[in-house]
Amino acid sequence: MLKWLAKTKLAVFFAFCILFTFQTDFAKSATDVSYEIIDVTATLTTDSLEYTLFGKSKPAYTVSERFAPFRVVIDIAGATLNSQITEEKIAVPKNDFSSLAIEDLTDQTPHIKRLIFTLADTHDYDVELVGNDIKLSVTPGSATNKTADLTPVDVRSLTDFKVESTPNSTTITILSNGPIDNYTVDTIGSGANRPPRMYIDIEDVAINELVPEKQIGTSVDKVRVAARGKGARIVFDSASQNLFTYTVAPSPNGLSVVIDETNKGQTISNETAANVATAAPASTTQPQGDTTLDALIGSSEKLLSQDPDEIVEQAAQAQASALEDSFSFSGYKKQRISVDFYKIDIHNVFRLFRQITDLNIIVDEQVEGVLTLALTDVPWDFALDIILNLMDLKKEERFNTIVIYPAKKEFVWPTRAENNLAFEADVEVIEQEALVIEKSNTLSKEIMLAKEFMAKAQDLETREEFENASLLYIKALELWPENIKISNKLATLYLVNLGFNAKAVYYAKESLKQDPQNAQAALYAAIGSANMQRISEAKEYFSQSISNSPPMKEALISFAAFSENNSQNEAALKLLDKYDSYYGENLETMVSKARILDKLGKAKEATKQYQAILTSGFQIRSDLKKYIEGRLAAKDLY
Repeated sequence: MLKWLAKTKLAVFFAFCILFTFQTDFAKSATDVSYEIIDVTATLTTDSLEYTLFGKSKPAYTVSERFAPFRVVIDIAGATLNSQITEEKIAVPKNDFSSLAIEDLTDQTPHIKRLIFTLADTHDYDVELVGNDIKLSVTPGSATNKTADLTPVDVRSLTDFKVESTPNSTTITILSNGPIDNYTVDTIGSGANRPPRMYIDIEDVAINELVPEKQIGTSVDKVRVAARGKGARIVFDSASQNLFTYTVAPSPNGLSVVIDETNKGQTISNETAANVATAAPASTTQPQGDTTLDALIGSSEKLLSQDPDEIVEQAAQAQASALEDSFSFSGYKKQRISVDFYKIDIHNVFRLFRQITDLNIIVDEQVEGVLTLALTDVPWDFALDIILNLMDLKKEERFNTIVIYPAKKEFVWPTRAENNLAFEADVEVIEQEALVIEKSNTLSKEIMLAKEFMAKAQDLETREEFENASLLYIKALELWPENIKISNKLATLYLVNLGFNAKAVYYAKESLKQDPQNAQAALYAAIGSANMQRISEAKEYFSQSISNSPPMKEALISFAAFSENNSQNEAALKLLDKYDSYYGENLETMVSKARILDKLGKAKEATKQYQAILTSGFQIRSDLKKYIEGRLAAKDLY
């Protein structure tokens, strides 16, 4: 399983959307859709697991992967449990690297029993068919698959809020794919525009699957979610000016918050609340009156509700007053800037300073090199001096112009240009720089600010703080609405990382307003619409996504899968043929064609296609190979 770390998230997303559609239909088209599980064994050692389902007949099943956290999903068509098999029998023994959840998809035809194995990134897996039995092996990843900087990560994830109400109490369960042990509970009083709140900080969890806000409508008005470092902060807003009475305790499937509704609207002090709540060890909680607590709450409130401007600017404003006196005392009083350079060419650095300072900047041709530097909220002349010291350079400033040259070189300002041939060369340099300056000056302040938001959003993305990144991209788009790269980025974030299909479609449409021919945006709109079961709208956008020449690979494959899923098999075949004409056959397109021909009852053509797959030279999974061999052996294909 370690191998998946090398894939890009967008590629993983397309692979999941498309291949899962491919694979599930194998089970649907199998001739025998009844599979009785007569026994289950789970053998656990220190660092490995062997899990086997024993069946009476050959199973029709598929294996797929899910991400954030990593999961192996086994879908078995028509599977039922023997009456002798208990929940305890089918469960996976408790361990540090794997867990199991089971779902019954009764709305599928035939029905599907889904086994979801959540695995740590330290382990690989293998699924194989042994006779009538399905065997899953989970073992530590081999050293050859590990990179030097790869470290195990916690795969725990918060998945949903479950709300149960009675006249006397409301229970809000924060559902998780594993136990929640490391958490802290505390409260904060009401503010000018805020009711009193209780919050829970949970360490080392992902919140990709949670909605940012959920209305409750009891003594708790709503529950809000924000990322906090590598964990999450869950804020419970009171429905009145009095804080509700509550208890917090771990439950088998997450963390349960029980709200006492018998004293609805009555005041409860912070001290009482702290005594009632079951929190993390005392050493991890914040003492009352601690200013750090107020700062953390303030930070969370901004992430949850404030304008994106404030998310970016608050830290700088807080530090500015503390640093102002020390910088001024040192003689640095220019405009404050924040810079983050990583292996950037030094000439591009000085061009940026030209935009910041509104001064002419001339750089000697002997100046060269690259620079890595990160500074936050410092005067620009202080930042420039640091760069000059690092690169062993000097500067001379006069006539609204800064000249930068190597420290070992001499520079003398000319007195009269007509008597100084050396200055003629400098004039030429100035004229060349003037072209750059003129081009830079065409960028408005709004665009420059948008670029700052985008840079900070990209940094948040690298830290997988996708919700906060999306807020900054939204602000950048407001400042630079014609930049479809921003709206496309938002569509990608909401579709792939956050799972908000409606928002993904909205921003994809914003891109299409600017450029109706943008195939990438059309594909995002198509996939988001299809996920929301807006079939006609999805079909329209899919058609738009393949209108370019050549059409995108992802668009053709996705459109074919969509068409097949909506029983438009002939259309799916044409799309797959079109893909082959542009990009050549691959295993997925060959399998798709065979399956569709099988569905259409074209036995001879399907047989030829299945045989072509087996002799194609592509590496074929053992379960897929056995399925194909089974179809070739079926009488209806001859």
